[in-house]
Amino acid sequence: MRKNIHNVLAIWLLLHFLLATDASHPRGDDYNLTTELFSKYGSTNPRPVGNSSTQVEVVISLNIARIIELNENMQTLTVSAYIKLVWYDEFLTWNTSKYSIPYINIPPSWIWRPDLHLYDNIDRNFKDFEDVDAWIFPDGMVHWVSPNILKTICVIDPSLFPFDTQRCPLKFGSWSYNEQRMNVTVRHLFIGNYFLGTGVWELEDVVSQRAVVNYGYLGFFPEITYTLVLKRLPEYYITTLIIPCIMLSILNLLTFILPTASGEKVSLGITNLLALVLFQQVISNLLPPTSHNIPIISYYFAPMIAISCFSVISGVLVAVLFHQDKAKPIPQWLRKMFKLQTSVDQSAEDHRFNVRALDGNNDSEPTGRNSNGLESLKKGNGSVYAVSHGDETPHDEYLDDSVKRGCEKGSLHVNHNDTNEWQKIANKIDNIFLAISFVATITAVAVTIVLFLTN
Repeated sequence: MRKNIHNVLAIWLLLHFLLATDASHPRGDDYNLTTELFSKYGSTNPRPVGNSSTQVEVVISLNIARIIELNENMQTLTVSAYIKLVWYDEFLTWNTSKYSIPYINIPPSWIWRPDLHLYDNIDRNFKDFEDVDAWIFPDGMVHWVSPNILKTICVIDPSLFPFDTQRCPLKFGSWSYNEQRMNVTVRHLFIGNYFLGTGVWELEDVVSQRAVVNYGYLGFFPEITYTLVLKRLPEYYITTLIIPCIMLSILNLLTFILPTASGEKVSLGITNLLALVLFQQVISNLLPPTSHNIPIISYYFAPMIAISCFSVISGVLVAVLFHQDKAKPIPQWLRKMFKLQTSVDQSAEDHRFNVRALDGNNDSEPTGRNSNGLESLKKGNGSVYAVSHGDETPHDEYLDDSVKRGCEKGSLHVNHNDTNEWQKIANKIDNIFLAISFVATITAVAVTIVLFLTN
């Protein structure tokens, strides 16, 4: 009997403790309101309207926070953005006289959400929106602001690189609800308030556009497109690409001015060629491989590379002529082309010079003895040819030291003239190539500037 009394007393004390604990931590109005609202809410799949013919109005707004990456080679855009959705839910209303609460925060998975998606999304770990609490107001208005990382396709137009402006669309729409069941509109657009600029791109504007697309028997579906207008900041590319390329173009012309005797014309031309090809490859890696819109700057690089190749070819040709064997005669057609003295005139001049050298006085007039031919000179051990009226007859005669020196001087003079003629031809060809390259460089620069200004 006493044992039963103790058991009853213990149960009574436990119940008293539980009731006292519950009374000391009462639930607030938020809990009571949430419990009351969602006790009758039911499934989150049906649209939040009492009449099935009622259209749900959804307002979308976009705030671009940062341009994470615009991959021009892959033609993709990655941005950080805040997406705001506003709609009315008829099953989430309350009387403010009973619950004086301005709003409550509810996880979006508890309520119906608009079926809106980003078209052309290429993110492998795609997630429509982050699971951020929604704000619910007494009249049933739902505000849902969610931060997102959006990655989509952006077709690049590289024509004006690096002074280009790109337009990248972000298209949102519903996969399930047509316009009769859910209408999507844009009431206001808030951008720039939280935008953090990058060192490459500047966000000039965000243009919104609403369109209704007919998908046949599925009906008309509204689509909202936000077009991001991105302007490239060209200072980086001017200092790292444009200015070095201009300097290399000047070096192309200096290759023709460099003396052939230095032996560095070909090596300088090859170095310039490799540098230009390297810069062209750098630009190609930055831009998409497309044949529709070719960058205008390519119209500048192509002739510069051609001129660099031309400088190497001309350097080889000029070097061959410059170092030509002086004993080899110059062809008549080459003499006529460069207006050089013909070989016949040169032979006559050399002949007269040798006669004067043998006479021992280059400035004196020929004597009668010299006009009829050379008399036999028996001083010295040398031999000469006696010339009379164009006939050459070998005579073994002895020459004195003065006559020997005259003959050697005349022979050296002839060889020196032959060598100068080959070098003169090489220098003239080098000057012609310089003029052609200069005109081609100026033309390429002018055409590139005109194309930039007219596009």
